[in-house]
Amino acid sequence: MANDLTKSPLYRHTMERLKGVKRVNSQGDDYWVAREVYPILGYAAWDSFIGVIERAKASIDAAGGDSSHHIRHTSKMVGLGDGGKRRVAEYFLSRGACYLIAMNGDPSKPEVAGAQHYFAARARQAELAESEIKDRRRLGLRDKVKAAAKRVGAAAKDADVKRYGLFHDARYRGFYGSSKKEIERAKGIVTGEDLFDRAGALELSAHEFQMQLAATKIVTEGINGERNAIAANLSVAEQVRKTVEDQTGLRLSDLPVEAEPIVEVERRIRQQARLPEE
Repeated sequence: MANDLTKSPLYRHTMERLKGVKRVNSQGDDYWVAREVYPILGYAAWDSFIGVIERAKASIDAAGGDSSHHIRHTSKMVGLGDGGKRRVAEYFLSRGACYLIAMNGDPSKPEVAGAQHYFAARARQAELAESEIKDRRRLGLRDKVKAAAKRVGAAAKDADVKRYGLFHDARYRGFYGSSKKEIERAKGIVTGEDLFDRAGALELSAHEFQMQLAATKIVTEGINGERNAIAANLSVAEQVRKTVEDQTGLRLSDLPVEAEPIVEVERRIRQQARLPEE
């Protein structure tokens, strides 16, 4: 039966009509107006549709949500046949509310089946979009760390640093009280991975900030000599660590790593870029 419904012109027409009456608020969120939606879903009377709205409210509240965030009661003036006007109830419906309303409808009706598919697809698109924003933010932070590492590396070179491993390890000792290898082992970073490829936003930001500060300190203070540059790098790291602890109560050594390596995030973004639009 479902396959027959998907071939129905009304099924596709319903999705096109719902897309046509979609609105977007100032925050960029999709919403729909109930009196525009109910005839599209095949409801002949407004009064019967109100019952479906109430059931959707109850479902949201029962799941621990706040139905007022998804179904907002309002009113509007409508014209009467004699030229007069009267105020009637109206509702603004979120995407989630519309999906629940569609799920409460009769799935044997092409209009309802089309609505269920449309709102499920919209929900999936929104989920992917939110995930992509988070992924791109993580990749952006990782790129900033790479750029900062180049800058502080260049400053170290100009300061006549020869043993770059010792220089960079000073940051880890300042942050964690351990060497790079020790903290990676403690955080469960496997061979072939780098801490930066598994670090979360706060940890990446701390490293990037420290590198920029250390590079600026070395250059502006004219620090020269490997020993002096390493000491400066360590001092800046200790100060950044203290700031993080004072402001957040969190120790960088205790921050959990991201479940996914950065390469998986990059792969997912490439795959999403190839997904066809609904």
